[in-house]
Amino acid sequence: MNKIIVFSVYNVVLLTLILLATEGLSAQAIDFKIESWEKRINERQPPVLVLDKAGFKKGMTVGEIGAGTGRMTLWIADRIGPEGIIYANDIDADGLEHLMERATEAGFKNIRTIVGSVTEPKFPEGIMDIVFMINVFHHLDDPVSLLKNTKSVFKPGGYLVIVDCDPEKVAWGKSHGCTGKKEMREKLILAGYKLIETIDVLSEDGIYIAEPVR
Repeated sequence: MNKIIVFSVYNVVLLTLILLATEGLSAQAIDFKIESWEKRINERQPPVLVLDKAGFKKGMTVGEIGAGTGRMTLWIADRIGPEGIIYANDIDADGLEHLMERATEAGFKNIRTIVGSVTEPKFPEGIMDIVFMINVFHHLDDPVSLLKNTKSVFKPGGYLVIVDCDPEKVAWGKSHGCTGKKEMREKLILAGYKLIETIDVLSEDGIYIAEPVR
């Protein structure tokens, strides 16, 4: 009887430790405030999954085009850590101001904002491991020119990551102007990039990895 009691107590303690460890990991992944509108789209595009598939790592230098108020910026800043840096670009200065308010509240010191233009990201030259955009590409007025003017910001081995809705996956895709795989490849070629991988893990979107052609 005593052995059974000891074994049961041991299992309870072990289970408790596992649950606490799991809870700690979950809390570590979200140590900043998620705004209410972000919750629905985070279900569609789970940030951790997107960052995993795109290859984000600690210490990277990242440029985000169309960062807005920082839905993905904060996740990227968390992933790359204090030894990394993310340059958050947008043409909306007010959105970037709100992003920095969120960053300050959360204690991030590795985020810099840049007010760009329709065709100029205005990132520093030759330092980017990744240039990233999500839910942005099909909204761009001149995506080819913007991407052409982004080629010089990559360091050797740096690459482009685009996450965009796929009209083949969603009924509203064509009316919303989503970018299909064929169109994406064509525009990347025109801008001077080679599409090296298409990742189809998201239910409504494609993840496209491309590298600048030197």
